[in-house]
Amino acid sequence: MRETTRQEYARRILLAQHAIEQDLDQPPAPRALAKQVAMAPHHFHRVFRGQTGESVMQYARRLRLERAARRLRTLSTSDILPIALEAGYQSHEAFTRAFAAAFGMPPSKVKAGEALVLEPRECPVPLAPPDEVRVERKEARTLLSMRHVGPYEEVPSLWGALHGYWATAKLLPEDAPIRQYGIVPDDPTVTDGDKLRYDAGIEVPAGLDPSAVEAPAALTEIPAGLYAIATHRGSYAQLHELYLSLIGAWFPQSGHVLDPAPTVEWYVNSPHDTAEADLVTEIWVRIEERGFLTSPA
Repeated sequence: MRETTRQEYARRILLAQHAIEQDLDQPPAPRALAKQVAMAPHHFHRVFRGQTGESVMQYARRLRLERAARRLRTLSTSDILPIALEAGYQSHEAFTRAFAAAFGMPPSKVKAGEALVLEPRECPVPLAPPDEVRVERKEARTLLSMRHVGPYEEVPSLWGALHGYWATAKLLPEDAPIRQYGIVPDDPTVTDGDKLRYDAGIEVPAGLDPSAVEAPAALTEIPAGLYAIATHRGSYAQLHELYLSLIGAWFPQSGHVLDPAPTVEWYVNSPHDTAEADLVTEIWVRIEERGFLTSPA
């Protein structure tokens, strides 16, 4: 079963690569690609990068530049601009910069008949999974939460508002431990910054009467289930690296299937009384225990 699942991840990424290659003149549509291979958008792009070593955009850009190099040597026209436009660049200058960065020489030299000698370059390689990943079954958790829509850099102000509400709501005894979570349904490489969603939440007893909560706070739930869990130590600004290695590398190698549910961040300690280097955050990614439920179109 797990070997079949690993093969299915590879098949879906290959389908995405073929889709990009067959429509290379158009910029890849991130959500459309994810839908085409029947994966949640916030998971698909991390899996693609984890398995290929390149983002969707980087993959398409490299193929367009390689095609442009072939065009320069075979097309009879002396004008480079049409080739630049075909490669997705709006000016001769932008194309020249990108081409020279990729191949170590300007396109004009290739057009003039000079041999294109590629300098040794690092080939994209799949990412490595985290050093340690736990698979654990978690019970459902009820959170008092507030939602932020916009850049993640603005999230601290949301936590300030939530803590202000928490101080007046008195939903737990004063000496009770406070467990804080973030629910993250979007990937910032797919979703525009002004549309990113993030729910800040503090765990409260199950069965709390919703009428005891006033807007803009709400009750939300982290669902019960099986989760893959990896631990990050240090600044929240580097959390994306663990997301990428866990979702993009560990899941396809493990043979577990990604559930489309949002990812969960458990903040084991608080930045209010912990040095940035000592912050500990667990990332929880839910596992779909029934295997792949949807086949690519």
